Amino acid sequence: LRKLLDYQLALADKYPLLNKLKPSITALDTFLYEAPVNTREAPHIRDAVDLKRWMSLVVVAMIPAILMALWNTGLQSFVYSSGDYKLMDEYLASLGSFGDYFGFAFKNDRYLTILKEGALAFLPVVLVTYLAGGLTEMAFAIVRRHEVAEGFLVTGMLVPLIMPPTIPLWMVAVGTVVGIVLSKELFGGTGMNIINPALTIRAFMFFTFPTRMSGDVWVGRNPFVVRESLVKMNADAGKSAIDGYSQATMLAKFNIAPEIKQIHVNAIATNNLGDKVGNYDLIQKAFDKWNQLGEHGAQLGKLTAEQLQSFVTSPLAEGGLGLGAGNYADAFHFSALQHGLGELNNNWLLFLGNKLGCMGETSGLLILLGALFIILTGVGSWRTMAAVVLGTLFTASCFEWGSKLLAADGGAFTSAQFGFPAYKMLLLGGLAFGLVYMATDPVSSCDTKMGRWI
Repeated sequence: LRKLLDYQLALADKYPLLNKLKPSITALDTFLYEAPVNTREAPHIRDAVDLKRWMSLVVVAMIPAILMALWNTGLQSFVYSSGDYKLMDEYLASLGSFGDYFGFAFKNDRYLTILKEGALAFLPVVLVTYLAGGLTEMAFAIVRRHEVAEGFLVTGMLVPLIMPPTIPLWMVAVGTVVGIVLSKELFGGTGMNIINPALTIRAFMFFTFPTRMSGDVWVGRNPFVVRESLVKMNADAGKSAIDGYSQATMLAKFNIAPEIKQIHVNAIATNNLGDKVGNYDLIQKAFDKWNQLGEHGAQLGKLTAEQLQSFVTSPLAEGGLGLGAGNYADAFHFSALQHGLGELNNNWLLFLGNKLGCMGETSGLLILLGALFIILTGVGSWRTMAAVVLGTLFTASCFEWGSKLLAADGGAFTSAQFGFPAYKMLLLGGLAFGLVYMATDPVSSCDTKMGRWI
């Protein structure tokens, strides 16, 4: 192998045309062997682990997230694209224990279909990202007459992990090329950029292709197939918009109108939690008035679906809580999310990664394993990660407890989002992924201890 690489390098030195392509040859050489050079600027440490191998450690740290991307993406696609409500019910029923969960996945060799679906969604995005980004970096290396940088080893794997599984491949290619040029090559290449290339690519794609980066794009490989599948399942099962199957992510459930107040979501939760919800005395007082004026003969905590909706959406003058009827479904789903009600809103399952979202961001547990590897190898700083966690919890807690302690009636009529538990911010979306793999980026993150805390 060494002789073959030396022969290629000799040909590149001998022929002017091949010499222009020498950066592509040296890229393979330095990927397989340590570069035979002495550094002229920091770092000056002589070690077999050069900068390229050091960056490769981040890719190793992403292996748990990659495995979860393959598994969870495939599982969700298998269930949501089936059009079979009985399969969906079987899946939801299996979430109560690990045994039932893996029993569902391995029944009738379903795991083979699950892995196939995951691979078909994830691997093409990886291939296109590395191809588009690699060719872009190689083109700049040839023009500038320097070696191909090693930074894209990490960026090329980060990008697929922060993409929805339904993203068209040509959009991935366009976003990768533009993001690499704008965030890195314009600043001089690897080590010179002031912003994270993967985040730049994500931001560019979000604003350029918004309908493909938000909404109903988080499950399956074709959003239209999944949409039709869910319509069929809900029709066959006789489900309504409130209790039906949906592909809403946790963040979509969290993103509600400010007209939905804390008292609304707490009142909805009384059917499951009784008097253990906040603002219970106010809810009981309003309910007694609604029950008396309407002669419903109902009991708080044991309402039918129709009675519960009527109580929450009736005007205040009639003893109701005054929520607009159009916001009730969103309030219902937010209440389940906030209080951990239903199969899909369990905190432990959210931490394990059983949810919809970007392919690699779902499992807090496996991302935590990657964080431990990054910290132990010294690739990233634990201070940066801790600062993001503490900053998030502090900010969210200010809203949560501020609304309860400073607002009238214990925050009953403040926006429901303000009272959302602070710790759940780490479970909903990509915050865990961002604080581990994005905030610790060796180039664009802080270098001093104090800076990492700030």
